[in-house]
Amino acid sequence: MTTAEVMAEWTLTLRQVFQDVQLQAVEASSYVRNPSGAAHQRTLVPAVRRLDALFLDEVRDGKRGVAEEAFALFLEETWLAVARVLVAPKVSDVVLLAVASFAGEFLRRKSAKSKQPRGKDELRVELLKRLMEATAAEDRVVRLRACHMLQIVVNRLEFIEEELAKQLRTTMLRRLNDKLTSVRIQSVYGLKTLQREEEEEGEKEEKEEDEVTRELRKLMVSDPSKDVRKAALQSLTVSKKLYQDLLVRIRDASEDVRYAAFRTIGNAVPLTDIQISDRAHLLDQGLQDRAPRVRRACEQMVLKKWFLECDSSPVLLLQALDIEQYPEIGSKVSRLLLKHFSEQPRAMLEKEGVVEFNALELMSENSEAFSAESVFFWREQCYYYQKIDNDLDKAAALLPNVSDFSKMLVGTCKAQSDVLFIAQQLLELGHLLDFQDEFGRRNLLDSLQKLLRELTTDSLLIKGIMELMAFVYSGSSEQEFIQVVAEIISDMYDPVEAANAEISSSQPEDSEISSSQQKLTEGDEISGLDFGPQLHKLSDEEREAAEDKFEELEKRLETLEFDSEEYNKVQADMVELEALLQDPRVLSWLRCLEIVAQLLKLTSHNLSDPVVEGMGRYILPAVDNDVPALREAGLENLGLFCLLDKRLAERYLIVFWRALNNPEEESEVKHTCVQAILDMAFSFSNLQPHIFGAMQPEDDDKAGGDKDEQAEENSERNEADNGDQNADNNADQDEDMEKNGGSEQPAAPEQPAAPEQPAAPEKLDLDTIFIGLGQLIAVNDLDLQSTIVEGFCRLFMMNRIDNITVLAILLETYFSPKLQKVQKLDEHGFQSRSLQLLSIFFPAFVMATAANCMLLEEAATHLIQKSMEKLEMETESENDAMLDLGACAKYVMHLLSHNEQEEEAAIDAVKPSRKKRSKKPERRRCAHHNRIGITICLEMLALEKVAAMPSIHSDVVIRRQKALLKMIAWVEVTLDEKRSAALFKYLLEEITSKCFSSQRGLLRSAEAVLKRTSASFTEQSTNEGDGQQASAEEQDQTWAHGLVKEREEVLNKVLLTASADHEKWLKQQEREKKAKRRRTARYVSSGSSDSSDSESKEEGDEPAAAPTRRELSSRRSKTAAVSRMHEKEGEFEAKIKEALQDDDADEDDEDGDEEEDSESESDEEESAAEEEEDSAAEEDE
Repeated sequence: MTTAEVMAEWTLTLRQVFQDVQLQAVEASSYVRNPSGAAHQRTLVPAVRRLDALFLDEVRDGKRGVAEEAFALFLEETWLAVARVLVAPKVSDVVLLAVASFAGEFLRRKSAKSKQPRGKDELRVELLKRLMEATAAEDRVVRLRACHMLQIVVNRLEFIEEELAKQLRTTMLRRLNDKLTSVRIQSVYGLKTLQREEEEEGEKEEKEEDEVTRELRKLMVSDPSKDVRKAALQSLTVSKKLYQDLLVRIRDASEDVRYAAFRTIGNAVPLTDIQISDRAHLLDQGLQDRAPRVRRACEQMVLKKWFLECDSSPVLLLQALDIEQYPEIGSKVSRLLLKHFSEQPRAMLEKEGVVEFNALELMSENSEAFSAESVFFWREQCYYYQKIDNDLDKAAALLPNVSDFSKMLVGTCKAQSDVLFIAQQLLELGHLLDFQDEFGRRNLLDSLQKLLRELTTDSLLIKGIMELMAFVYSGSSEQEFIQVVAEIISDMYDPVEAANAEISSSQPEDSEISSSQQKLTEGDEISGLDFGPQLHKLSDEEREAAEDKFEELEKRLETLEFDSEEYNKVQADMVELEALLQDPRVLSWLRCLEIVAQLLKLTSHNLSDPVVEGMGRYILPAVDNDVPALREAGLENLGLFCLLDKRLAERYLIVFWRALNNPEEESEVKHTCVQAILDMAFSFSNLQPHIFGAMQPEDDDKAGGDKDEQAEENSERNEADNGDQNADNNADQDEDMEKNGGSEQPAAPEQPAAPEQPAAPEKLDLDTIFIGLGQLIAVNDLDLQSTIVEGFCRLFMMNRIDNITVLAILLETYFSPKLQKVQKLDEHGFQSRSLQLLSIFFPAFVMATAANCMLLEEAATHLIQKSMEKLEMETESENDAMLDLGACAKYVMHLLSHNEQEEEAAIDAVKPSRKKRSKKPERRRCAHHNRIGITICLEMLALEKVAAMPSIHSDVVIRRQKALLKMIAWVEVTLDEKRSAALFKYLLEEITSKCFSSQRGLLRSAEAVLKRTSASFTEQSTNEGDGQQASAEEQDQTWAHGLVKEREEVLNKVLLTASADHEKWLKQQEREKKAKRRRTARYVSSGSSDSSDSESKEEGDEPAAAPTRRELSSRRSKTAAVSRMHEKEGEFEAKIKEALQDDDADEDDEDGDEEEDSESESDEEESAAEEEEDSAAEEDE
């Protein structure tokens, strides 16, 4: 056989190998199910062996190493087999995957030291280069297949030369910007193994991040395709730098990306490398994710990774999660573990002694086992088996008897604060006990009552104690619970009153003064009255000295070593000072208010119960107290007290309003007031707050004829609001309140009334309160902001409020640049709660009713007008610090287009079951876009008229015009309301013909809007018109011109002030520029003078070096040079003086004419003196 025939034979064999691989791939489905598993690799082993044998037999030459012709032919045939798959019109993914995997297995090299047949490395390099060239093909299918095949081959190569790896990185990085999503995905997978390994700790810390890692990180965060983000996330090599970015992806919008994030973190990041706060964040997001598969991924991360890393101990896992700070996360994890144990009981049996069942037995055996985590898991076990798993036998085996529990609870509550969390868990455990033992039940109730009476009991335990007491009494009588608690409160409060009586008797003069002051202020404010006992206080000097010393000790404590002798001494001194600053009666009163607050929350009785009604005796005096803690607790209790009766809420709403508007009030008190006002608005509809205040003497004659009518109206309204059995009592209370100047005074009933000045109720507008609350949204307190936003969202959804100003404030808050910056500062990528609430509120609010759409339209109109009336549309220093009206208009127009309603209507139309039940919902026919567009046009026309005035600066007007054009670009005209559409088109024509005469760019934008509107108007119009419609359009145009005049008057006043401010700002900028130039000029002039002085010194020191025969010519040249030098210096100095004189003149214009004259005279004298000196110097020379 000839050489050509032999070559033809083995080339046919090579082609047959590739064909067999493709045929086997089509017949077997294992390629798709498990393309990288062991089963798939076994199917390729015979074909790889055949190809290796063919390469060794035909290409390798024993003498020369490689036969060049055979090598070139083998390369061409191999590439031809691969290229057929790339360019074939119809190729299955299975075939491409099989061929690529086969090529990768054939070309694979395990390491740099592994022996390879000669020529195989060159073959690998050449094939990969051709594949890299194919990734740049113009055909999208070829480009995609080449990227797919290249990433499969690269990922199968265990070793790649550095030069080849560099070429692969460059090629694949270029494909990351491809417009095809699938190409980007394959490129990402191809770069997975091309990332550089992370440097060891301590080495090259300042080295820049790998380019591949940086690009993958960018795609993971910002790529619009969820599949690309998922591929980038899975391909990244996890490191400490990338950990935070992975943590943000668990809040991705795509379910697939979130699932991949949990899988990646669970597999690649050990529990010890995750901070405790991040652990809680991961579990909080994952265990309550809306997607079941994401929740399951998070659960598998806990069960398969974290639980095993904690030696399969629930207590150690809870300890790693810091359940004292994150108890809710601990509960979710505990129940997840218990569910896992119940489904797989062998997991418990294999690890004996790992799961602690009964903490009482553990404590009796080993006191160190009684830890916060063990008690927490014990309680969770009892709750799970009793409430969730309904295994009462296991629950009974775990729970103690009531007597033992009572002893343990009392001992824990009386211990130090380090076991406070354990005491809280025991109080919650008490709800699971069996109270059939009457003796144990009574014993527990007595212990709880003693804990309430003791001031040493921590305040954080009061809630749990009260809830447990209410639970125990719920089996018998709630009235008994109320009476017992009332007796405890009375016993603790009576010593405070008794001590106040002693102080009053020992200091009669002070009491007379205080009573006289009370008479002077009576009737002015509810919060300004003496409601109850006045506490003994330190003098102002003593209290101030004690507070200063306490602050000094606190600062000193921060500098000392923990638990040192000096540290303990300073801490003891601080405790003594704190005890000195705290009055025991203040603590008793605070404890009374804490108990009253819990009673008002737990009881279902109202003011018809005299015991509940009597709680006002402890609440009202605290509201007027000067101790901030008492005042805050009093306002909180008063808010809860007002929720029991509507008339009580109307009476005391002014108290919260005044405290909220008091600039000297504590921020915690204001937060309490906000919550109380919102709670009352939730609980009662049609609130009519009023103020009881004493009328002025000069108003008696005017109001004399209206007193009886107002009294009758108030009595009728009060009787209508309360028709229950307590109506008479409340009416009597109102009469007492009016007689006493608007307040109850149970502590001093002997004070005489003032019948000569009867009180008349002053109405307090509820909208005023809501607008005042809305103005507090702009504060820097994010907690207060989220509270107000959440309250308003609920009120709007409940139809309790329809104030467009408040809705406009919410809309402005949603697009607040400051709030957008806040959400980017959080390490977990959290948005602020206010933004989250508003993002859900606005779409739901618009979809609810058509009236809500009108409210949003009016709010948008209000926001547009108020934005035009602001003095500054932009901040010159920070352009991004102002509201983006364009984005706001885009969002509002999108909501008012009702696109979501059309989608829901289409979905409902597809479902036959719903179609039978109800009618197909139709899209709302509205013209919100037309009316908002008309408002924008009116503002533009008004601005154009105002701009014609000479006192208005053009920049102030142009800024507003640009903002209006950005908004009007999102308006889409509709003929659902023909008159508004015609008026909108007419106003646009007026704008293009009369406005923007000097602004060509703005005029082109307006013409584009008009062109688009006219085209849409023509498409929708039916060409039906009559005389009636023409007259209506004329009326609308007349109405619009009238509104333009009104807005012109308003904007004229605003823009005059804005122009003056803008002129001041321009002058300030100009002064700053001139001052900068002056500083630069002085620096240059000082430098030139120094250089000229040095030159003159050098010239003076040098001897006359010119020969005698050249004396005349040298003298002439020297004179000419000196004259030229002086001329240049004179010109330079003249320019400097001129600039300095201009700057000084500008400053003198502001300081006054006299200073200007003096400065100019001094400048003239200085210039004259300098000229004389220059002339004298010239004469000397």
